[in-house]
Amino acid sequence: MFQNYDLRRQLICQAPRGAWLAQATRWVALSCLLLQACGGGGGSPPSNPVVITPEPEPATGLWVQSTSGGGLQRYTEGLNQLVQSRSALFDDAIALTAVADAPAAETAGFSSTYTVDAAVDEYDIVKYDGSILAVAPSRSSCCFIAEIDVVADALIAPPAGNSEIRLFSTQPQAGSATPVSTIALAEDQRAEGLYLQEGTLQVLLSTAWWGTFGPRFITPDYWVDQQVSIIHYDLSNPSSPTKASTTTIEGALVASRRLGDDIFLITRHAPKIEGLIAYPQTAEEAAANETLLASVSAEQVLPSITIDDSVVSPLSLDECYRIDPEHELATPTPSVSMITTLLAISASTGEIKQSACTLEPVSGVYLGQNLIALTHVRWDLDNGGTLLHLLDRSNFNYRGSEQLAGALYSGGNADFRVNEFDGTVRLVTTERTDDPDDLWQHRLYILSPHERDAEIERLGLLGEDQNIGKPNEDLYGVRFMGSRAYLVTFERIDPLYVIDLSDPRQPTIAGELEVPGFSDLLHEVSSDLLLGVGGDARNRPKIELYNIANISQPQSQSLISLGAEWYWSYTPARYDRHAFTYLAGEESDRFTVPYSGGGLVDNTYVQEDRIALFEIQNKANPAAALIAPVGEVTLSSGSVDGSTRVVIDSDALYVITWTDLLSGFWSNPEAMTDFGTE
Repeated sequence: MFQNYDLRRQLICQAPRGAWLAQATRWVALSCLLLQACGGGGGSPPSNPVVITPEPEPATGLWVQSTSGGGLQRYTEGLNQLVQSRSALFDDAIALTAVADAPAAETAGFSSTYTVDAAVDEYDIVKYDGSILAVAPSRSSCCFIAEIDVVADALIAPPAGNSEIRLFSTQPQAGSATPVSTIALAEDQRAEGLYLQEGTLQVLLSTAWWGTFGPRFITPDYWVDQQVSIIHYDLSNPSSPTKASTTTIEGALVASRRLGDDIFLITRHAPKIEGLIAYPQTAEEAAANETLLASVSAEQVLPSITIDDSVVSPLSLDECYRIDPEHELATPTPSVSMITTLLAISASTGEIKQSACTLEPVSGVYLGQNLIALTHVRWDLDNGGTLLHLLDRSNFNYRGSEQLAGALYSGGNADFRVNEFDGTVRLVTTERTDDPDDLWQHRLYILSPHERDAEIERLGLLGEDQNIGKPNEDLYGVRFMGSRAYLVTFERIDPLYVIDLSDPRQPTIAGELEVPGFSDLLHEVSSDLLLGVGGDARNRPKIELYNIANISQPQSQSLISLGAEWYWSYTPARYDRHAFTYLAGEESDRFTVPYSGGGLVDNTYVQEDRIALFEIQNKANPAAALIAPVGEVTLSSGSVDGSTRVVIDSDALYVITWTDLLSGFWSNPEAMTDFGTE
């Protein structure tokens, strides 16, 4: 026994690092620890020999990567299936697969873009860093014209009517700004938005943008011949911006976010394969497609990516994630010819730091501090549902997938329906039922990626047995903040629900409040106060402050309706968080809401556009807290839309619309100066 034991110890501890050792790494390491030191001999064997059981291999998830050449094969087979499904039923001998039709708060001295997560920046048409105000033209309209005294030699002022980025140097103490330079855009370029930080400006350009969900996500025609670019500028001398680098990818923009030095770019690309018959009508055309696709190369399929006109190849079709058909969550999905690409680009150097791609459909994106959630609503299924896929933000490694009941809508303020917190992902889905007495079912999920396996664990679920909201109430505002969630449903009245998430395995409705109207945008002022922007009983914009100090009994603390004197009124902040500006202070907070109102005055139609200024006072004492109107900025008629932005810097106030650029002081909003058209 001694001899066998010493021999086993010698084999374990002195074994060469060959194939045998590679297969037994786990139990060898553990055995060596149990046997303590190697060599020397002597000693006594353990009285109870330890039986080592090798750990099981990590389970594979719904998404996998291909073996050599498998990515190209998977893509061409799917594309051939897709184009065949479009054709008429010309021959019973050819089997066709039908594709179903798809039915944070600021604490600095100045405000910045209002985002889903305070730590994750979002591109926008207006950016401010405390000294430079950068303004991009709205995609839907032109813009004000600013006279530039000095234009750098490298920058050519575009002819009237062309688009340009405008840079202004601000003087907050004087409540003014000075135009310093412009950056001309080519005639075929459209600025989706900007990033501005630490003396660098990134301009995000695209030739097309196709929304966030719907049947177009399985229609490749929308994604062909598109291009997305990020141009990096050095603003160390704002009067002479210097182009540092340009990254261009073939495809259309899906989403973008920034976290620290990383700019995340998610695009979708449909290759244009010369000679492919998109709608084959005969057996000969179908056969010609098969022959053509058999000779297609990976280079023809992958999107072209360049940095300063030099081609780079960070992607491989074999590394693109695809569904494992043997996985328990795998269900037949419509074939797609699109490739969704994720890039992490350095804001300081322009280099591509990480890359990934998937051959599967993706229609929604959420980027948190540690995880990326990719979602796809199954419009092709009668009972719908949403597929959720999680990736590590830092390296794009796959963490797992889950099939959820209902649809996880995205776009605009619906982006608040998904959130990452403390290693979990919380989200809310909505399912339209066939019950005429209760058309909607809302569910709140709490999920966690497995530490080792590529799987997702359901920790908690609210709304399966007991629905969230009363019968026939649709879901409006959603906000996750820390260990709470706030949900607003609506049919005739506004029930505000406070959800306790402190135990992720047992989410519970802690309290609810019924008031007229509803809220689309929710902002947590503090752990005791919640602000809502939405519509009143007549669907006019309302601002309401809720006291949630006692979460079991939330109360309406203060209420203001905007444009109540008009026949109609609306605010884009209900649908676009970037139109809402919020700046937290020590004793009181400031926020602005743009709105329009109109109606007949003396038999003449009149429309007025305004920026309403408010302060939340006494916020340290929830029982005494209130919304205090400060004043209003009057704008040109018809100027309030989705491109309206406001920047607050100490007491300075800057208002940007597609027709005006105004500056002044918070304390005197009625006396604003139009410095964009002087």
